[in-house]
Amino acid sequence: MIQINNLSIARGSKPILTNAELTLFPGEKVGLIGHNGAGKSSFLSALLGELHIDQGSIDLPKVWRLSWIDQEVTANHLSVLDFALEGDRALHEVRQKIHAVEESGDMEQLGHLYEELENLDGYTAEARVATILHGLGFTTEDLQRKVGEFSGGWKMRLNLAKVLGSRADLILLDEPTNHLDIEAVVWLEQWIKQVNSTVILVSHDRDFLDEVCTHTVHLNNEKLTKYTGGYSAFERAFAERADQVNQANKKAAGEMEKLQKFVDRFKAKASKAKQAQSRVKRLEKIKLIETLQVEPHVAIPFMEPHKSPDPLVVLNRSDCGYEGVAPILKSISLELRPGDRIGLLGANGNGKTTLVKTLVGELNMLGGERVEGKGLVYGYFAQDQIESLDMNATPLQHMSRLERQISEQKAREFLARYHFRDDKVRQLVGSFSGGEKSRLALALLAYKRPNLLLLDEPTNHLDIATRQALASSLLEFEGALIMVSHDRHLLESITDRFWRVHQGAVTEFDGDLDDYAELLRKETSEESRNAKQNNNVNNKPVAIVAAPVDRQAVNQCIKQLSNQVKKLEKQIEIDQPKLTKLDEALAKCDYSKPDDSKNAAELHSERNLIATRLENAENELLELMVEIEQLEESLKTA
Repeated sequence: MIQINNLSIARGSKPILTNAELTLFPGEKVGLIGHNGAGKSSFLSALLGELHIDQGSIDLPKVWRLSWIDQEVTANHLSVLDFALEGDRALHEVRQKIHAVEESGDMEQLGHLYEELENLDGYTAEARVATILHGLGFTTEDLQRKVGEFSGGWKMRLNLAKVLGSRADLILLDEPTNHLDIEAVVWLEQWIKQVNSTVILVSHDRDFLDEVCTHTVHLNNEKLTKYTGGYSAFERAFAERADQVNQANKKAAGEMEKLQKFVDRFKAKASKAKQAQSRVKRLEKIKLIETLQVEPHVAIPFMEPHKSPDPLVVLNRSDCGYEGVAPILKSISLELRPGDRIGLLGANGNGKTTLVKTLVGELNMLGGERVEGKGLVYGYFAQDQIESLDMNATPLQHMSRLERQISEQKAREFLARYHFRDDKVRQLVGSFSGGEKSRLALALLAYKRPNLLLLDEPTNHLDIATRQALASSLLEFEGALIMVSHDRHLLESITDRFWRVHQGAVTEFDGDLDDYAELLRKETSEESRNAKQNNNVNNKPVAIVAAPVDRQAVNQCIKQLSNQVKKLEKQIEIDQPKLTKLDEALAKCDYSKPDDSKNAAELHSERNLIATRLENAENELLELMVEIEQLEESLKTA
């Protein structure tokens, strides 16, 4: 397990943690949260040994392998598959040794290395890593392409694939969903939930945290506080604790006021001196509990939009894409009307951004027509919007470029609504954090008073509090909007319809995001099953004459498999309640108490054993049922 004792760390003169305590158990999936600037990334650096510890200790099992996301990709000459395989450092080292020994011809040493290769599951590594790459959106054809051929966002996916394929005991993920679409996020959730590793992740996507986290650690007031469950569970528990603290402080403050009044009134009287002195001592002993600070609220208001035409934009049998290549979207017909609030769904590369750029007229159509309503004023936030800001200019200068005649006072008043105040308005944008740059870009967009908002991944640099502020503002926005986002909470909060951009078409998706996630799981399962069947067909010799089906033998086989299914179902029925009881017991543990902490370790060990057994039983059950289904199908066609 990970044991953090009396830990104090700082970045320069800024303290990050002071006398912090924390215990994490093997297999836990932990969301590390806290407002921007609280020190989450610094804490991860300390876990990796990259940041100096001023006091205390971080104890990790010595045999544990650690893996984390690099921020750069330099191996542009490698194929995608080879690059991802390098994440398994132990396997990579053994393969390099094998290559070197093969040159020397030392057969005895080579035998030992091949045995070590087998122990590291080296013969299945390519298939395992290819599955990860496919889940993150890479096609089979991509696996042999060079890393240097991909854009920055796809390179970050490659870094993530490298980590997921590492077979590490502790995996650290800092904003892993930032460059992913919903499809890849849904896949990543399933991967994290099933992996045996301990995972610590930083994310501002509350739905993602709710889905994968068994626990949440809040970095706040230079302390680490552990909660059971995901972000929503933390939010409820934190609100309860904050209320309890406020009530306790209110009671303590009332008592202090009474004592102080007594002291002030009688301290000069000799007959009451003893009682006054006694109350002074009591006053000194009463301490107010440190108030729990919530994340600072940052507003992102949108001004009343210009009067909207109806319709706003119409596409009629439009082919959308880039000149010189085949259209990405073909014969698209749709219209946007005032009040429309639409979320775009679809994997990266299917054309969501292409559609948005076509709607605003930034991309010329390859065919068909685009009709723009008179009086259309659109606000377009692109994926790389913050890069369009002038890093050598100030917020005031950006405002004067929007409106030449604007007074400094009016510009300051407007920027203050977005928390750019005092000297901040004269600070160079290049020195701003990613969240501040995004906030400024949204402010400049809002100043145009658009009647159509098109937002393409606007939340990549925003923390949870700012995302919530954006959602609240967009709910009040009276114009139409289209949004592309992997943040499902935001999408569900502000949109009332979904369009799916898929396989060259744009269609209405009738359902919510839970329905969409289920659809993706089914499609992925079907693709895997088809690929497996195709692989089996390709690997088997083709029979010239089909052998007749032995119905008796097939029925006997189905009976045997059905008996195995019943045994597994019984085992699952026994283990599932056990797992639930263990989770309930763990939720009640107070990790600050030594006895509870020791008991929790034993409970965790038992839970991991049962969870692994349950997962294996469910996987085996699924395989048996598929096999029975295939046998039953063979009887029908015989």
